[in-house]
Amino acid sequence: MSKLEGSSSLTRRKESQRPDRITTVGSRRNVTTGTSPTPIRLTPDERVELNLWVEELQGLTKKKLTAAKLMRGLIHMRKSINTGKLIEAIKDIT
Repeated sequence: MSKLEGSSSLTRRKESQRPDRITTVGSRRNVTTGTSPTPIRLTPDERVELNLWVEELQGLTKKKLTAAKLMRGLIHMRKSINTGKLIEAIKDIT
């Protein structure tokens, strides 16, 4: 067998790069893969309420929303939530 002749893709890529070319490296935000999921125990009624809330918000934003995105949004705005009312709501359901 004879040796293969020609250039590899790596060689072609090195040859095609110009020194005056600017490259950027993008960063991915909110990378949640690789972490274990956080279990949330909900009653069937609470799960229905959560799904209805997600559907309502999804209708307002015209974007795909999930319960996880809703939770992330709540975590993000935790400083502006009235903690007194939140504690009262938690007491009411327990």
